[in-house]
Amino acid sequence: MPPGTPCRTSPEVRALLHERLDALIDESDIVSENAAYGQTLNDLEEFYLDKGRKFLTETFEQKIQERIEQAESDAELKQCVHCKKKRTTAPRKKKP
Repeated sequence: MPPGTPCRTSPEVRALLHERLDALIDESDIVSENAAYGQTLNDLEEFYLDKGRKFLTETFEQKIQERIEQAESDAELKQCVHCKKKRTTAPRKKKP
């Protein structure tokens, strides 16, 4: 996949992300209900900093893995007409 090409999220990954985000919101409701008087904002802030960071990290990991799988599926193997060796058709990176 050339740089700058948008990578679409598969419906399965999108459904999983929605499910996990819904669970995160439900958990934040529990945190806010159980917060001590005057501590709701502090507790929610701490919750979202911790859980939100984990959620974003896992989401980015899934997106990166999806891009890797897409790039690997795009790199087809073809046989060289001269030496009969199989080579990938994926573009090679130029060495600096």
